[in-house]
Amino acid sequence: MKKGILIASALLTGSMLLADSVKLQGTIAEVYDNNKTLLIDSIYGGQMAVKVLPNTEIDMDDCGIFGIDKNGKFKDLKVGDFLEVKVYYPGYASNPTQTPAIPVAREINIECYKKAY
Repeated sequence: MKKGILIASALLTGSMLLADSVKLQGTIAEVYDNNKTLLIDSIYGGQMAVKVLPNTEIDMDDCGIFGIDKNGKFKDLKVGDFLEVKVYYPGYASNPTQTPAIPVAREINIECYKKAY
């Protein structure tokens, strides 16, 4: 019994260490160009600030001419765009008791489609 609990806890701990990114969906509420940060109105409720780094991948699905996908830049992010962001918390894995810093965007996906209103 103890051996089973030990194995289960080891697997759970290992999977938590590998799950270092979180998916966030919402609409861009503010774009702060001076510090390359977005304020996102989450579909889960509330707002969240996300830092965008130079190596953040920005994919714009169906946004190009004739609906072709294209790679975006920070300047392409506009207030009102619906997006899905994969974020991680820098330094959280090394010190989980510390208050996490602003999450950093690993990947941003924007879907260009006609809106209902």
